[in-house]
Amino acid sequence: MKRIVFAALSLTLLILVFGAGCSDSDDEGPSVTDEATSGADGGAPVTVGALLPLSGDLASYGETSQAALDEAVAALQAEGKRVTLSVKDTETEPATALEALTALHEAGVKLVIGPYASSQVRAVKEFADQNGIVLISPLSTSTALAVPDDNIYRFTPDDQQEGVAVANLAWADGIRTIVPISRDDEGNKGLQSSMKPVFEALGGTVAPLITYSTDAIAGASGNGPVAVYLTAFGEVTKLFGAAAGTPELESVKWYGSDSVALSKGLIEDETAAAFAVKADYPNPILGLRNADEPAWGPVSERLSERLGRTPDAFALAAYDALFVGVEALTAAGEDADAAALGQALTEAANAHTGLTGPTELNDAGDRSLGNYDFWAVCGDESGYEWVRVATYTAGVDGGAGEARRETGC
Repeated sequence: MKRIVFAALSLTLLILVFGAGCSDSDDEGPSVTDEATSGADGGAPVTVGALLPLSGDLASYGETSQAALDEAVAALQAEGKRVTLSVKDTETEPATALEALTALHEAGVKLVIGPYASSQVRAVKEFADQNGIVLISPLSTSTALAVPDDNIYRFTPDDQQEGVAVANLAWADGIRTIVPISRDDEGNKGLQSSMKPVFEALGGTVAPLITYSTDAIAGASGNGPVAVYLTAFGEVTKLFGAAAGTPELESVKWYGSDSVALSKGLIEDETAAAFAVKADYPNPILGLRNADEPAWGPVSERLSERLGRTPDAFALAAYDALFVGVEALTAAGEDADAAALGQALTEAANAHTGLTGPTELNDAGDRSLGNYDFWAVCGDESGYEWVRVATYTAGVDGGAGEARRETGC
């Protein structure tokens, strides 16, 4: 009987993803923008580029990061620094990200915040390496991009650490079988690859992966309560809208990923949000330490007033990235090459504690701290919001960590 139910769930998911499709968001975001801001008198301005997904499936994060970068520029200028910020919209598209980076290179920009999706980072990596441009991504997590001595730095832990956090929370919740489903994207599939061995080592079962572009899945037997692990971008709103009213999908617990946590599109769609509430649907994102609240609290409050919602941790990571980047540019000097700038960036990051805590980087230039907050959708037809429902604290030196549920909704 378990095999029949499990196969039926897998088939229903397969129909769902093909029925809902994998198109980009229908919403049109802002056009490509360039913003220049000068600060206190004295000295040449420091110029930093920003490749933000102001439209497309990650537009929610582009909006919050732009607001956070505005806050960071104001704070830097209050310290007497002259900062020029040039912002380009990547449209959450790899090809557009490359076009935007090319334009920044032609303008002489050496340091760029972004791009965000791992597929975009992959698309611009060769150009950045060949042209001496240093990139700091606040969101990209693909382990395949964790390459030492290149020009890519990332202020969020890689997907190996996030997969560990999801596997441990699901196991602590009593889940024993996971049906994985993913957008056909390097970073999202990497999260699945990282979760699978950890969950299986705990004693669980993971079914064959369903991606949006594959056309078959085999049934598999399960051993206990079943959950779905969905790694996606903004198209989750369409997927949940299509899933609503389907008993097989509404009766299981769902787990999500960092590229959905705190996004506004899901809570603005009543049908999709209602499904998310039924599914529980905790989504991990870089955890904020209570000890650092005096730093991130006031900034988060100002951003909440501006945005009308809680800002995601990626926005605060972008804020930290700009502070570290400006320090590195200043220390390395105007004529520094990518190697010297990268070294200055690593030294600045390893010594910095920002809104998101210590920004220390590992040997691949990625954030070494793997703590996560899990956020889920709460509410009813009168309104929906994101609420922190769980945390994951990484173990010391890569040892076992602890997943802990909070009060939740």
